[in-house]
Amino acid sequence: MKKLSFLIIFILMIISAFSSVENKSKCKILKIVSPTEIYVDLNKNLIFDEKEPLKYNHLNYIKIENNPEIFKDLTELQKFFYNYKAEKTAQYLLKGKHFKVEDGEILIENKKYTDILLNSGYFYLKDNKNSEQEFLKQINTFNPDEYTLYNVRTQKYHTLDCKSGRKSKEYRILKRVNAENFVITCNCGNKPKAEAILIPEKNDVPKYSKGSIDVFFLDLNEKFIPSTACDTTACTVLKNEIENAKESIDFAIYGINKQPQIYNALVNAYNRGIKIRWVTDFDKKNGNYYEDTAKLKQIIKTYNTDKQTDEKGRTALMHNKFFIFDNKRVFTGSANITTTDLGGFNSNISVLIESEKVADIYKQEFEQMYNGKFHKDKLSLNKETIYLSPETSIDVYFSPQDKAITKQIIPLINKAEKYIYIPVFFITKKELVESLTNAHNRGVEIKIINDATNAGTKHSIHKELRNAGIKVKTENYAGKIHSKTIIIDDEISIIGSMNFSNSGENRNDENILIIRDKEITKYLKEVFVHLWNKIPEKYETTDPRAESQDSIGSCFDGIDNDFDGKIDKKDSGCFM
Repeated sequence: MKKLSFLIIFILMIISAFSSVENKSKCKILKIVSPTEIYVDLNKNLIFDEKEPLKYNHLNYIKIENNPEIFKDLTELQKFFYNYKAEKTAQYLLKGKHFKVEDGEILIENKKYTDILLNSGYFYLKDNKNSEQEFLKQINTFNPDEYTLYNVRTQKYHTLDCKSGRKSKEYRILKRVNAENFVITCNCGNKPKAEAILIPEKNDVPKYSKGSIDVFFLDLNEKFIPSTACDTTACTVLKNEIENAKESIDFAIYGINKQPQIYNALVNAYNRGIKIRWVTDFDKKNGNYYEDTAKLKQIIKTYNTDKQTDEKGRTALMHNKFFIFDNKRVFTGSANITTTDLGGFNSNISVLIESEKVADIYKQEFEQMYNGKFHKDKLSLNKETIYLSPETSIDVYFSPQDKAITKQIIPLINKAEKYIYIPVFFITKKELVESLTNAHNRGVEIKIINDATNAGTKHSIHKELRNAGIKVKTENYAGKIHSKTIIIDDEISIIGSMNFSNSGENRNDENILIIRDKEITKYLKEVFVHLWNKIPEKYETTDPRAESQDSIGSCFDGIDNDFDGKIDKKDSGCFM
């Protein structure tokens, strides 16, 4: 009996020791004094203790001017710009997160914080001439005329050297487009016309490639007005696939609108003899929500359209957005072929997969719709998991036959152990809300980014999620969070066209992919964190109006963001 007791105590001591090591290795950032001075909660008491700041005294950036001689040739604007970029880099990397700490060094996914800062170009090593010279070389490429200050609160713009504009803590540095048409005053500030828009610098996570799969992130932080230009990575890739198709293009789209390069690429492919077939959505008036769909039908007449309603008379959409090229490659995701989605105004996730097996599954689904079977008239397909590589597998599901939320997504949420991140247009499926609440209650970290347009409707249940203790931020940008994505445990990524609703699962024609791959999932987690950190913390408890001074760019984008029939300054939310 004594031996058994001793053995139990010994085992508990070992478990405790390992737990202690693990706890010490994962610490929360309590405070960021500067990029080179960070308070880390090493003893887990959530208090700023004297021994807990990590100081990176071997790093330097403009704000730390221990050696003024280094900066004697720099302008005040150069110093201001790079100080801003350095601060934002640190906040993006650290704020509100848990990291490993080893030997006084923060590790981010096993990469040293020091190395990440040095690679950003906004820091250099003290007493290292090569590092210092590279830093100064980077600064000298900065052209202040290409940038301006944007006040998030007032939505006014100021010149970069405007001291009154810099007094506010709620500003961002944006890059100008069509700068010759844009005149900015200093003290009063002003608002741009749509044709002279300003944009943030490009995001750091636009694309991830691995073997035969590419993942494309369309970022609502990049463009403040819809764009007809095909200059996003996703749009460029889709256009190239259309232009390089050798034999056939089959595609199912909700519609197409004001994407002339995609439109023309399809027409040109058709004219050069590529076999093109397509299906689209029809409403009750025998039309499509997007006006260019009707024009395309007049040219490429090998198409079919869905029935407007299901067997109970409820609206049912052909809501897919997928292309099949030469029966070998599939382009799919949440982005419509429009100025707001593929143009980069909204936030979306799309993928390109090179796999004859994946293409064959989509081809079978397409054939059903092209031959007149939509919605519940379709047959369920016999499918199996497809391995693109030993570490990358894909399962394909279609609505309404496969009941993907009930049969696939909820079981995955029920098995989640670490985290579930969801950037989503909206969630209304109550069973999904219940499974997320249960996951939260058993200790899984859950964060959701909700779209502002849908946060203002009676159908949104994001408040129910908040009441359950789940963190939900509502975005505050003109563009929408239009993705339908779930990211689980650095293991599983769910991507597709299906909103997490009853109609998405039970009525519409939709497709989703469940991708099991650690690297792809970590990339999408990075995308999520990128979006999460750009939304103010106050929108975890309150919701900005979709068309108002709260939502950046929404008062001059030419879009009826809240669908109330009033646009920009005609909407009460945009009144000064």
